[in-house]
Amino acid sequence: MSEEEVEGTTAIDTSKRDVTPPSKTIDNTDKGGNGGGKKRDGFYIFVILLLLIGGGWLGYLLSEKNKSINECGNERAQLEQEMEELNEMMYDQGLELGDDVKMNLQNMLTMYDKMEESNTELNDSIAAQKEKIQGLLTELEDVKGDKKHYMSKVYKLQKETETLRSIMKDYIRTIDSLNVANGKLTLDLENMSNDLDNMTKAHDNLAIEKAELSDKVNKGSKLVASGFVTEGIKEKSSGSYKETSKASRCTHIRSCFTLSENSIASPGNKTVYMRVITPDGSVLYSSNANTITTEKGQSILYSDKKTVNYQNQSVDLCIFHKLTSEIGKGNYVAQIYCEGVMIGTDNFVLK
Repeated sequence: MSEEEVEGTTAIDTSKRDVTPPSKTIDNTDKGGNGGGKKRDGFYIFVILLLLIGGGWLGYLLSEKNKSINECGNERAQLEQEMEELNEMMYDQGLELGDDVKMNLQNMLTMYDKMEESNTELNDSIAAQKEKIQGLLTELEDVKGDKKHYMSKVYKLQKETETLRSIMKDYIRTIDSLNVANGKLTLDLENMSNDLDNMTKAHDNLAIEKAELSDKVNKGSKLVASGFVTEGIKEKSSGSYKETSKASRCTHIRSCFTLSENSIASPGNKTVYMRVITPDGSVLYSSNANTITTEKGQSILYSDKKTVNYQNQSVDLCIFHKLTSEIGKGNYVAQIYCEGVMIGTDNFVLK
């Protein structure tokens, strides 16, 4: 290209052609900032809701846990009470079994004493067995006051007694073989063994008879009420009483009767309760606290009561119940209770 052409051409500066032109800055600070703040607020609210829900759920779990703990505590208290009652019952049974064990041990001591007299060769061994028996008797007496473990201990001692009895029979057989030539002694030893079995059986039979007799005595010792006169009573302004058969005029119900003579009943003060049952089957009473417990464990309402000094002789008494409201016509029943047992009943009619 000629110089003239170069001179006639417009010059273009290419020194900065690779430089990136500055971009136009858009201010999104305000717009972007507001959007991010709203997102953060929503996240915090969500977290707070989760914490509230979690706190409520934990509170509910804690409440249910406390309820379970309380129920377990109540069940434990009930089980402890039942265990105490069971221990009492087992202790009473253990006393009877303990008496049997004691009797058997004493019988064995008697048998060993007889064996010592006629068999000096075995005296040392017999003395050792007698010492064991004495130890069991002492152990039985020492544990007698322990109501919680007495029955189990007696049962264990009974097993040991049976073992000692087997050992004693072995001694009897040994003595029998040593004295095979002495027919009389052999017979005596056999009789001794039979006597031991008979004594044990007799004692067992005696225990059964004792239990049966005790049951009969308990039934026979209950009082009996008879000769009833039960009626409505009207109290006059003077304070005196007059019989009435009109339900609307009654201010009291009175039941008079006789506690019969009973020579095997326990003497002393007896509280006698009267229950007046209305025609509709309800009980007349003056207070919700008027309750007694029957021999079967049932709690029942009573109308009124009276305490009498019973000395095994016939006693006449009357029980009054003051009415708290007017009663209706119909057939009424008066039931008499003493020591949890219904001892008599009477029917009467109010018109």
